[in-house]
Amino acid sequence: MGSEKICDHEVVLDAQNRLQPWTSYDNVIRWSMNFINFCPTINTKFGEDPFYLVTAEFNEDGAFFKKQNNQGSNVYWAVETLKKYYAYCGDKKAFLPVKRLIERVALYFTPAGWVWPNVPRTQDDSPDGEYTDEWSEVDKMCMVALGYIEYFKLTGEKDYYEKAVGIAQTVMKHVAPGDATHSPLPFRVNLKTGGVLDPYCSNMIMPIKLLDELQALINNTDKNDLLNKRKILWEWLLKYPLQNNCWSGYYEDVVSNYNNLNQQNPMETARYLLCYPETDAAYQSHVPALLAWVKNRFGQTKRCGATSIKEQDGCFKEMSSHTARYASVMAMWFGVTQNPLDREEAYASFALSTYSAYNQYSHDSLAINYVGIEYTNPWLSDSYWDYLSHYFDGMKELPEMLPENENHLFYSSSVVNQIDYDQTQICYRTFDADGVEYIKLRFEPTVFVEGKEYSSANWTFGRYRGVDNILMIHRNKVRQVEIFKKGSLNANQKRPEF
Repeated sequence: MGSEKICDHEVVLDAQNRLQPWTSYDNVIRWSMNFINFCPTINTKFGEDPFYLVTAEFNEDGAFFKKQNNQGSNVYWAVETLKKYYAYCGDKKAFLPVKRLIERVALYFTPAGWVWPNVPRTQDDSPDGEYTDEWSEVDKMCMVALGYIEYFKLTGEKDYYEKAVGIAQTVMKHVAPGDATHSPLPFRVNLKTGGVLDPYCSNMIMPIKLLDELQALINNTDKNDLLNKRKILWEWLLKYPLQNNCWSGYYEDVVSNYNNLNQQNPMETARYLLCYPETDAAYQSHVPALLAWVKNRFGQTKRCGATSIKEQDGCFKEMSSHTARYASVMAMWFGVTQNPLDREEAYASFALSTYSAYNQYSHDSLAINYVGIEYTNPWLSDSYWDYLSHYFDGMKELPEMLPENENHLFYSSSVVNQIDYDQTQICYRTFDADGVEYIKLRFEPTVFVEGKEYSSANWTFGRYRGVDNILMIHRNKVRQVEIFKKGSLNANQKRPEF
């Protein structure tokens, strides 16, 4: 134990003086989700609204603070966190906050007669729980659509998928080739008149992801148009930001973005390339270049040997969500390279990112999280949803982040839309019929699929990256999986009903 403090916690070092998390990642995740589940409220026209429906930011002691809301990006990150957290522990309570958020955003879609019809208002400049602004950000519209698609996969509520299709139909009408100062889709627009307020946004990976999702889900003549629009977006990304590193245009509370570079867009682009390497023949040069650029521009500060990442030129402060984002992409890159230096870099930044969690005003396992070392007022995005998601991405590559002697599904290539945990069994169902899951167990398993014993050729159990008791399952035309403690299954045992 060191005498130094980072935020409100004493620094923890191992025998080699390497930074360790101040508490377990599991604690950070659960305490933070507890805060979201029991979020403080403020009175609005709707009644008692949780903070996340009203404001982006609140005071470090947990008191309400009126700040422009960023509900559009919150939809995306809230659903990303929900789908990973639910698979990890089966906590159904986490659905309610996300449901409230996506319903409120859907309530304020633009009218049919506007130039940008049937799209969400992605920020709220007069935070009151009512989203009525006439301007919005196009990349965030795509993020809302992506969140709605994933929520549909989680719950089967097709209305959200249809809303996502409507968003995409509007957005794709505005795709143009672009150039060095104009992205294929503008950053900010007046939704009513169509006026372009800011022409450049490097976050084109979000509309690309949206088109990928729609291509996978639809089966009609629209596919050719989607492919053509995707080609325009992809070729612009390759020609401009992946070459000149003009990574600007993301944050809602910044007036002009072209000369204000940030770490968010290059890191989320790198994450996409690592998740879908088949889309980019040069991903093994693009990804390390993006990591190096972010580290050199935003990660020059070291804390106990760990790289600490600052947010953007316009807010050049160390923030834990961005440190965790960088760590998660670095961990995924380690999954490719198996270079121990990449692993150590990722692990150190992950450890550092825990120190802003559960600040001195926290109590009863409800975590009030600073944004980071240099920004104390919590944000619902950076301190919670666009923070916790990165830990789950890290766990797949660094399973030592998982708690000991517990059962956790910590990675799935599909959305897990039903899961039940017991001491001696885990049963789950996925959206996709083909896929892969990684599960840490406290028992030796036997595996069934849809009621029948699954061939051991399709799963392995043992040591993975230095951690014991990891089950890896490869599904082929299978959605429902049942895992039992070996020897515990009997003919009369009741299985969960999905």
